[in-house]
Amino acid sequence: MLSNSIYLFLSKVFGYGIRILLPVFLVRILSKEDFGAYNQFFLLEVLIQTLFQMGIIQSMFYFVPRDKQNAGGYLVNSLLLNVLIYSLAYAVVWVFRDQVAHELGMAIITRYFWYMAVYSMLMMLNVALVSYFSARNEIIEASVLTILREIIASIATLLAAFKFRSLDSIFLALIIARGLALVVGIAYVHFKIHGFRSERYFFGIRDQIRYGMVLGIGGAIGTLALKFHEMTVTRNYDLETYAVYAAGLKQIPILQFFGQSISAVALSQFALLVKKDDWDGVRILWDKVQGTMYGVGLPIAIVLLIVSKPLVHLMFTSEYADAVSIFRINTLGTLALILNSTLVLRAMDRNDVTLKINVIMLVLLPPALYGGMKLGGLDGIIVAHTVILLASKAAAQAYLNRLAPVYLPYVAPWRSILDFYARSWERGLEILARVRNRRS
Repeated sequence: MLSNSIYLFLSKVFGYGIRILLPVFLVRILSKEDFGAYNQFFLLEVLIQTLFQMGIIQSMFYFVPRDKQNAGGYLVNSLLLNVLIYSLAYAVVWVFRDQVAHELGMAIITRYFWYMAVYSMLMMLNVALVSYFSARNEIIEASVLTILREIIASIATLLAAFKFRSLDSIFLALIIARGLALVVGIAYVHFKIHGFRSERYFFGIRDQIRYGMVLGIGGAIGTLALKFHEMTVTRNYDLETYAVYAAGLKQIPILQFFGQSISAVALSQFALLVKKDDWDGVRILWDKVQGTMYGVGLPIAIVLLIVSKPLVHLMFTSEYADAVSIFRINTLGTLALILNSTLVLRAMDRNDVTLKINVIMLVLLPPALYGGMKLGGLDGIIVAHTVILLASKAAAQAYLNRLAPVYLPYVAPWRSILDFYARSWERGLEILARVRNRRS
């Protein structure tokens, strides 16, 4: 699992290493107001994207490992359903764009609506291809496509920013880049791995929608809850203040990328174990996943907390000094990524649990964020968000342990963490030996 997931992890880190140059350069090119608008664009785009994708893409992690002969059919379903859903979704957003802009305090949706609609559609289709590769356990292909996608987008955006210094040119460059990456990805799937082949087509759509709907609605509510603190800031503060808050939320997302990479590999393994009713195997795999996440997450959080002040000043200049405390609190909040009960819940087809937990979280957040804002301003908002987030993760794990035939611990056993370090050390020595052999 580690050897496979490391490819995805490195691809995400490499892609982010390029992409992180964007805000570092943009904050020096754009005005504070334009930089705030740039961040609002992606905040709103992610919200709309998550609200309407309905889990169709993620359903491939459940169906493809169980029916590999018809994997291409599930991919076709996912692509077509996403085009249909997003077309309808943005048609609705277009009708109510003025009301959305007023209620959320984001006038950017009226100015850049078509940029947002096209970008969101292309991005989700790109994500569908990467998810398809991962569901087929073709990790190297998923990694290469992820890197290629980010390289193209980052180069195009930086060129547009330096040459034209306007948001219109930046968003247009991103759209062109995402479109090019999609064409390359589809060509590879069709001509190289014949990934569209299937014994049947346009079947199982109802099952895919049913599974995806529960997962997608739960995920949409969860994302809305996770972004609610940002919307609270945009609604109650000006763009310059939001720019500072958004700077504090910018992370070096090593744990996030590592968790996503582990999940992409572990999801199909959990699905097969649950299908076989092998709960001893589930417990063993759970301990391995948790040992890996704790082994990576805790050291990273400690390092980021120590270097937070110089890091924020380096990335965003001393003008954003107020973002340091937000960065620190948000770093603590990322530890919630370690406990990922949805891996097993999705394998059990119990996405309703995630839905229930996320609904409760969304209900609790508004009063908590309002209270945090009144007591501590921006710092109070991020503290309230972090507390609710960590509590929701603990609640989801408690619910999972009520359903599962075996107990899945909240904290990884020490032996699992030490095993992860031992495997990593051995893997590192193997890679080093290969490098030395090639040089000799």
